[in-house]
Parts: sequence; structure tokens; C-alpha cells
Amino acid sequence: MAEIPTPTTGYSAPSGDRPLGVTILGILQILGGILSIVAGFGLIALAALMTGFELLFMAIGAVTLVLGIVGLIVGWGLYTMKSWAWMIAIILNIINIILAIYPSFNIMSMIIPIIIILYLNQADIKSRFR
Repeated sequence: MAEIPTPTTGYSAPSGDRPLGVTILGILQILGGILSIVAGFGLIALAALMTGFELLFMAIGAVTLVLGIVGLIVGWGLYTMKSWAWMIAIILNIINIILAIYPSFNIMSMIIPIIIILYLNQADIKSRFR
């Protein structure tokens, strides 16, 4: 009896399946978004108690809050494999790399966003978000 040949290279699962890595990224992005929202509210509350630096803490808290909300939405988009989530995740991680570089160079804060960008740019992963 003849065997049916199976592809050994170039095979990708149907585009409706969510890869485990994307599931993990989506969940971690949601958790990171929640933590950023809490931190943003904390910084805004701290700004009310400060004198002299309240505007700075308020601005940093507002930016952290907005990035947390965007992170939460992107995490949901990644988890549900929305086509727009791929591009926003790339942009959000580029922003994270820039924030890790400026004002003080922090290589440890750059590692995870770089890994995420590299993972999301794999041909198989990228094609599933089309």
C-alpha cells in the first residue's frame, strides 16, 4: 500500500489557529496593561500629594495610563488574532524600546520588546494576522 507523502517544510497551520506564542503574548500584554493602568493611577494619585513635582508625576502617570489602556486593547487583539493588533503591537514595542533607550540606556528593558518584535515578524506568525 502506498503512503501519502506529508510536507516536511513550508507547512503552516490554517490561519484561524492561534499559535501558543501569540496566546502567551496576548495574556502577558493584558497583564502588563493592567499593571500599567494601576501604576498610572498610582502616579496620578501620588501627584496630588507632591509639591513641586506634581505636574511631572501627573504627566508621567497620564502617559503610563494611556499606554496601559492601549496595551490592554492590544493584548485582547493579539489573543483574538485581530489583524490590526499585529501592527499596534509592533508600534507599542518600538515605543518601549525607545523608552528603554532614553533618558537612561537600559538594556534589560529592551530585551523583551525586541524578542516580541522578532517573534511577531516571523513569516508564519505575521501571515496569520492578515
